[in-house]
Amino acid sequence: MSQIDFYFDFSCPWSYLALVRLRDVADRNAATIEFKPVSVHHILATEAPDRQATRLSLNPAKAAWERRDLALWAKFWGLRLELHHNWPFDASAPGAAMLLARQLGGGLPFALELFAAHFAGGRNICDSGVLEEAAVNVGLDRAKFGAGLQNALWLEQIAANSGELIRRGGFGTPSMFVGDELFFGNDRVPLVEWTLGPVSDAEFVIPGQHGKI
Repeated sequence: MSQIDFYFDFSCPWSYLALVRLRDVADRNAATIEFKPVSVHHILATEAPDRQATRLSLNPAKAAWERRDLALWAKFWGLRLELHHNWPFDASAPGAAMLLARQLGGGLPFALELFAAHFAGGRNICDSGVLEEAAVNVGLDRAKFGAGLQNALWLEQIAANSGELIRRGGFGTPSMFVGDELFFGNDRVPLVEWTLGPVSDAEFVIPGQHGKI
């Protein structure tokens, strides 16, 4: 079975867009998603501290285009996606909670629940109460989840994932690896699927060629 290493950050709307599509790609290609939450906030602290206050371009025209592009992608995939007043934020706490949820058997649904809670619902997903609520919503045990949140090892893993991404040549989120091949950005998901290769006799259809086969 193929594996997709998915480096992401819960304050990154492009990570949300990528995961919604990557879930279907993994299903179609009998692949697994290895979730590797990182802290873009901490990465930028040394790489580009002037970008900590925003994930958008410092060029006003490009920043306006990026906002419009996000809105179009969200509309294309039927998602509600808004950049709220506290965006961007240090997503270490929800990333650590994601690692715990994965250990408890609810990684993917928990990730999607958190992304939607923030970008669609405007919730503060760094709050422990919101994290526990999300865990319960996807069927995880509240007591086990609440106790596990106190484990400092999860935050250590976030830091380790962030360093690993940089060592592998990554520079932001979402980053996806198939083997050693890096794909950056939600719009690269079709290339991830093309690289995985079909597991059936169905021909892979490149976007734009749907009416040609």
